[in-house]
Amino acid sequence: MKTKTTKYTKYRTLYLPKEIVDCLLLHVYSGLCDFDFNIEIGLNILNDIHTKDSIFNKDEDYNIKHIPLYSSLLRVKYGDTYVQHKNFMVQYNIIWNDSSYKNKATHFYLFDINQYQSNNNRIIQLKNLSLDNIFTTYSLSSNIKISLLNTINKGNIDVPKNRILTSWYKIKIPITKSNKKFLTADYVKDSTFINNTVSHVKKMGSHFRKHFKIDYEGALLFVNQQYVDELQTATNIEEERTANYRYASRLSSIFLINDGKNNKSLRFNRNSTNKRIDTNLTNMATDVRPFIIGYKDMSYLDLKNSQPVLFNILLKRYHHNSDSKLKTEIEAYYELTINGKWYEWLQSIYGLERAECKKIWMKIAYSKNKSYKSEKKVFKQYYPEIYSIIESYKKDNHADFAILLQKTESGIFIDEICKELVNIDIIPYTLHDGLLVPKENEQATLEVMQTVLKKHLGAVPQISIE
Repeated sequence: MKTKTTKYTKYRTLYLPKEIVDCLLLHVYSGLCDFDFNIEIGLNILNDIHTKDSIFNKDEDYNIKHIPLYSSLLRVKYGDTYVQHKNFMVQYNIIWNDSSYKNKATHFYLFDINQYQSNNNRIIQLKNLSLDNIFTTYSLSSNIKISLLNTINKGNIDVPKNRILTSWYKIKIPITKSNKKFLTADYVKDSTFINNTVSHVKKMGSHFRKHFKIDYEGALLFVNQQYVDELQTATNIEEERTANYRYASRLSSIFLINDGKNNKSLRFNRNSTNKRIDTNLTNMATDVRPFIIGYKDMSYLDLKNSQPVLFNILLKRYHHNSDSKLKTEIEAYYELTINGKWYEWLQSIYGLERAECKKIWMKIAYSKNKSYKSEKKVFKQYYPEIYSIIESYKKDNHADFAILLQKTESGIFIDEICKELVNIDIIPYTLHDGLLVPKENEQATLEVMQTVLKKHLGAVPQISIE
């Protein structure tokens, strides 16, 4: 007699700020929707914007979260009804989007948290609704489990409540045949990439999924205390808002990693534009990294002044046939960057702190040619020929120069350094221009990095080790 196998329900867990989810539920269940709104699609769209922004955007202190999404991909993911769902959410200020431009993706945005609270109050008063009643009715008619996750004890912080983003929902959605294609689409896409990529990257992807974990409680305590400290020292609304968004970004990254394999929220894929490998780690805040499980037994090796250094590879193309003026500039630039003194040199000509000079370099290298003219004018006094080269790369699209440098970096780090490391059984975690490896592999990793970089640069650049 065969024993009947018990079938367990698999769930996809989302973590979203309470105010945003409340806004969606209030509008869907208040009679404003004239079609059968699939709440799972709505929640997943919110989650896409919130979590992908936290993974792929560098800045933590932006005003609003946003990501680019192509309509063709959305249609594959959600079916033709995605248009109705998107239009409803835009119409009632749950999300908003700009228009696509020159075949670029449309950007989808979340609002400032104050906007959601204002929307919620308005719809409650307009429809004479009780959020508790909606929640009770919804919970009874759905298998989705929504529970309040209080992430922080506000204590006696004297800050207006409507500017504190501390209440989040833990949302467990049962995975079914109908929702699987969008609830697990990103994880499945990553799986397909890992299974079909080159051998060494495949091993890196499998290793990342198996071993990358975080000290959840420790990380929460850290970011919570950091948030409290920033709120207490904030002197105006803008500083409070900045603290809010930085906290939301860090909290979201922790949620995604915690039980990430089972929850299908660990990311590992190669960016089709710049060829970098994007993971939950590559955009994790530096001061949250120590909460990675095993971090104390790891070493982080990082190419110092990486983008300015790698620009030398492009400049080599110009050096051979250049006139004496350009050769002199290229050789002076080479000495400063290879020896890790580039930002110190910028400090000397701008009279600013290192962090500010890093921002100035980004303006010079990555902004539109017509932008930040005063900062660029100073740089051009010292490196007019090199600046002209930078301008030429950005003539058609100002992002082209950054993408070219990133492709150069990923080719060296992913296709050469990481390949060599995996061949000697060292599986690194990548952070674009840096590698995280077990401490016992620190020296071997350093030697591989030095050998490969010297091959491309003609000398060993500065590599910092932490």
